[in-house]
Amino acid sequence: MKQSVLMLSPWCEGWKLVDNGKPVFWFPDKTAALEVANTMAEARYAYSHQPTAVELETEGAPVQRLSSFG
Repeated sequence: MKQSVLMLSPWCEGWKLVDNGKPVFWFPDKTAALEVANTMAEARYAYSHQPTAVELETEGAPVQRLSSFG
């Protein structure tokens, strides 16, 4: 099964959460964005057994994988 990716990146003085290339949420706080992304990734794997990763993209730095479920 193809791995799903939840990507966090800075956007409009906050953080954008992108689910497999589609923007789904915006958060004013990075900590909240990480919590929601990890919860979504864990739930997706628990309920559908689809491997899911959470990645962080920041300007001028390589993409960081923060967590992976499955």
